[in-house]
Amino acid sequence: MCDVYAGVDTSAYTKASRSLRLHGHVTSLSLEIRFWDILELMANKENVSVATFITTLHDEVVQRYGEARNFTSLLRVACTTYLMNEANQSDVTTSVDNLKQTEFV
Repeated sequence: MCDVYAGVDTSAYTKASRSLRLHGHVTSLSLEIRFWDILELMANKENVSVATFITTLHDEVVQRYGEARNFTSLLRVACTTYLMNEANQSDVTTSVDNLKQTEFV
């Protein structure tokens, strides 16, 4: 049942730390490599670097909530939210494409 998940290459869930600067302060974030890959996709979609994307997200969270508590968990949830939104968009596109191919009697 779970072979598709259990069979994931172990390197995908190996943690990797990256340092970046948030408003002049160097910080280190530790995430699984798969999440870094997704953050790269998200940043590319916005035409910015991963560091810029993360800094912008951090700033928006602080503006909204006054602080960015448990920021690495927020990044993981942001990644899964992105994937869910992409999947939903794909479902809508597929449905529209299927509708276009349907012959109405």
